[in-house]
This record gives sequence, C-alpha cells and structure tokens, in this order.
Amino acid sequence: MLGLGVALRLAMAIYTPLGVDEAYAVAIAREFSWSFFDHPPLGFWAPVAAARLTGLEWPLILRLPDLLFGALATWLIYLIAQALAGRRAGLYALALFGFAPAFALAGVFILPDGPLAPAAALAVWGLVRIVQAGRGATLGQWLVVGLALALGLASKYQAGLIPLSVLAFAVATPGGRRWFATPGPYAASALGLVGLAPVLWWNAQTGWASFVFHGGRTGDGLQLANFARMAAGQALYLTPPVLVLGLVAMRAAFRSRDAAQGLVAAVALGPVAVFNLLYLFSAESFPHWTMLGWQFAMPLAGVWLAAAPPARRRRALRWRAGAGALTWALLLLAVVHLNTGLLTRLAATPPAWDRTTNAFDYRGLAPALAARGDLEGVELLASRDWIEAGAMSLAFAGRLPMRVLWGNPHHFAFMRANRRGGTALLLAPDTIARARAALPGLLERARAIDPQARALAPVILPRGGRDYAAVNVIRLHLPPAAPPPTATDREKQ
Repeated sequence: MLGLGVALRLAMAIYTPLGVDEAYAVAIAREFSWSFFDHPPLGFWAPVAAARLTGLEWPLILRLPDLLFGALATWLIYLIAQALAGRRAGLYALALFGFAPAFALAGVFILPDGPLAPAAALAVWGLVRIVQAGRGATLGQWLVVGLALALGLASKYQAGLIPLSVLAFAVATPGGRRWFATPGPYAASALGLVGLAPVLWWNAQTGWASFVFHGGRTGDGLQLANFARMAAGQALYLTPPVLVLGLVAMRAAFRSRDAAQGLVAAVALGPVAVFNLLYLFSAESFPHWTMLGWQFAMPLAGVWLAAAPPARRRRALRWRAGAGALTWALLLLAVVHLNTGLLTRLAATPPAWDRTTNAFDYRGLAPALAARGDLEGVELLASRDWIEAGAMSLAFAGRLPMRVLWGNPHHFAFMRANRRGGTALLLAPDTIARARAALPGLLERARAIDPQARALAPVILPRGGRDYAAVNVIRLHLPPAAPPPTATDREKQ
C-alpha cells in the first residue's frame, strides 16, 4: 500500500506540468529573498536549491524536496498515531493521510504546505511524547518542538495556530498547567520564533506587505455561499468519508480521558474552526487553508478505527476505499489529459472549458523564438500578470529577467527586474482562439507604453501532437519603473 502511494506520487511529479503556483514559486525564488509576498520562504527556497544543486529544472527535480517532505510527513503521522494507540492505529492513519488528495498532492507539488506538513507533524509528535512523559519530560524534548515550530513558521503562516491551540490545551488541563512552571515551553517558544525572523525582516523593509495582503481577505460581510463552497471543497480535498471520519475521531478524542489524544484534537480543531469561521466572512478564500487541522485528524481517525467494532471499521474502510479509488482515477485521468488532450481529442478545436494553459509545458517557447531570431537584442521579458509571469519565466529557465506590466504582480513587484527598462518581449499565452482574439487589445495596451511596439508572429505549441496553445509576442521598449514603496515611504504618505 505504501509502495502504491509512492508510485502514484512519482507519476504525478514526473508527468504533470508545473501549475500556476509552482511556476511562480520557482520564478521568484531564483532571486534570493529573506521572505516572499505570499508566504514565508522555505517552500520557495527548496525547489530552487534542488535545481541549483543538480543543474536541472526538470519537474521531478523541482518537486523532489516536496516528495521528500511528503514522505517524512506520512511517516510522522504514523508515529503520532502509533504513540497514541499502537501500530494498527498508525497503519490506519498512514493509509488515510497518504491517500487523501490534499495531503498526497501537497507531498508532490511545489507548495508552502509541503514543508509545513512534516514540520507541524514533528512538533505534534514531540508534544505527544511530552504529554505522555508527564513530569519526566525533558528540555531536549521541548527544544525539538521549538525547532519544528521554527520550520513550520518559516513555511506557512498557518503554523502560528499550533502554539495557540497548545496554549488553549495547557490552560484547560491540569497537566498542561504544570508546564507553565517549567522552562521547556518558554525555550520552545523562543526557538520557534526564530523561524519568523526572516519573515519579519523582509516585511519590515516592505511596509508589512504580506500582512496587508493576507489581512485584506476578510471583512466582506456574511458570505453563506462562500462557506458552502469551502465546505464542499474540504470534502473534495479529503474525500467525504475521510472528512466525516475526521470529525467523528476529533469528537471521540475530546471525550476520551487520554490527554495526548486531547492535545492532538486541540491542534486539529484550531485551524478547522478558525478558517471555517473566516469562510463565513470572506469572499476570497480557499478550502485548503484548513488542511493543517485536518492533517491531525488523521492520526485520531487511525485511533478510532483501531478501537472500532470490526463491522463498523469494515464499513468505514469500504467507503474510504471507494471514494479514494474514484478520486485517484479522476486525478490520473486529469494528468493524462494535461499531457495529451485526451478528453477533447475528437473535437475539431478545443472547447472553451478545456483551458489548461495554466498547467502547460512552455519549454518549447524559448527555442522557437531563438530559431526565428526574435531574441536578438532582447534584454528582458514582460507579462500581463503574476500568473503568466511565472509560466513564461519558467519557460526561459530564468535566463531573462521578468517584469509584470499590469494586474497584481505579487512578489514580482519586489524583484530587481520589475524596475528594469530596455528592449522587451511581452509574452501572453492562451489557447489559440483566445490568443488570436486578445491580440488587438494587447497591442493597443503595449503601444500606450511604447508607440513603436509591434506584434511578432505568435508561437504555436502542441499538446499531445496537436496545436493547442499560442503565445502572443510583442516587441517593445520599456522605460525603467519606480521601486515598490518601502515602510519609510508608506509612513511619509
């Protein structure tokens, strides 16, 4: 079973073109930064480090750190459940975690959730051991928790909910209240804050850009429709049987007399409760924000399954197996379609719904432009927004700097290239029909910057042996741009 999980992840890593967030992460992390506009740095540094160590920018190489993160997280989830209720509980938890789509894909694709998952799992495993040790817990055990928390906070902001959940557990339980009289929690907290140091340093230089961005995702009034969408999204990310099993297991853990189970349940409930409450008042949210909490429902579900009557356990596992098999079949079908266009091969032209240009291999673009001589004298590339900027930068393996002209540039706004001027190629990818329709408007916008801007022939790229994507190409001269405002500039405003 574990071997099947590894095989599925490897297949996804090798054959799935890099998606929007992955291309963006690689593109912006090529220029060193202590942190990034969207997230803390660890998940961005890892794929670029792998590429530089090997000299290769293949999808498998770029995703290799996340594959390792996923394997480590799976093993630690097993250890948590084993520590709670033995080997059988560990095996059930391993199966649930390893095949739930959200956790499996976070262990493949380049996402901040990749390093967050093992870091958070190491912290919780260490805390379980501390609870079970009681008065015999050592400072070394607390320092392991602190180190894990530092890695988590250097991966994704959601890690900050772990110490808050642990604090609530400590206040609510007699054993936890004894921690306040020992040096361990304070040493772990101090060490954990080291992981935030690069984030705070970068934000202090940029007017706290990350916090302003994430803070703007709330305050939209009551959003019941969004809450329903997020609930459905969580069920899809986990599969419905696993979501229900996780809820049942959390309830059982809170009702048990086992303090270690109560701790894990508190850590699980924190992100699930906080983000589902946020979904009620946000129009811009994503269902994967709760996954840090659901991650720790998996060892609790393993404990519940190990203790359940055989008939009930068999019924739960049958539902899980059926939903999992269907989900993975659909995911593998999607991978095949991304590479071959299988689902629309019989259509004369790809239908409007078949838009996979955000998960497309554009590596043929740079050689095609070079063969036509269109790269002569070009000093930089330009894109319409951060999504296309990531894909186009990846297509050139970072050989030319990238500048975002319109839309939200995200971290590109803070890179040196976004202030450069010179002769540029504006690259705008889409399906062939949509690219053709967009060219007049694109050229008009380019000429507002440079009246001499001219359109070159689009580059047509195939998918599965059939022309599918087109990249509009406009040559223009870009004047230098002003740097983004710093914290000092914002104070002056």
